[in-house]
Parts: sequence; structure tokens; C-alpha cells
Amino acid sequence: MNTSKYDIKGLPKYGTVEFYADRFADIIADIQYTSPEVSDNLIAGFKLAIEEWREYHAKQMVELDRIQAKLTDQTNNEED
Repeated sequence: MNTSKYDIKGLPKYGTVEFYADRFADIIADIQYTSPEVSDNLIAGFKLAIEEWREYHAKQMVELDRIQAKLTDQTNNEED
């Protein structure tokens, strides 16, 4: 079993700590003391991404609830 944290190209495997450290390092590299608005935008962008993902998943849950109710109704009708 290959338990290496890196793939055959030497890149961090998806989902490992090294993978996320590599991604965060790229984002952190954008922080500039001469342009604090860039750092502020980094934080605002992260917050916006979380909000958008939460909204997307909330809508997905509404649709899953609708489908589950429809399946439950159909199952109950078939049992009658």
C-alpha cells in the first residue's frame, strides 16, 4: 500500500495536510504590507466563498427534501 503524501510528480496528494498547506501558501503569498487592501480582500473573499457555498448547500438540501418527500409519497401510494 502506497502511503506517500506525494504523487508520482512529487506534488502533494489531494486531501493531505501538505496539499492544503501548498494551496494556503499560494494565497498567503498575496499578502502585501504595501497594499493592505489586498489582505483585506483576501479575508473578504474567503468570507464570501463560505457564504456562497452555504447558500448553495442550503438550496441543495431543499431539493433533497423535496425529492425525499416525493419518494415517500410514491412509496406510500404503492403500499395502498
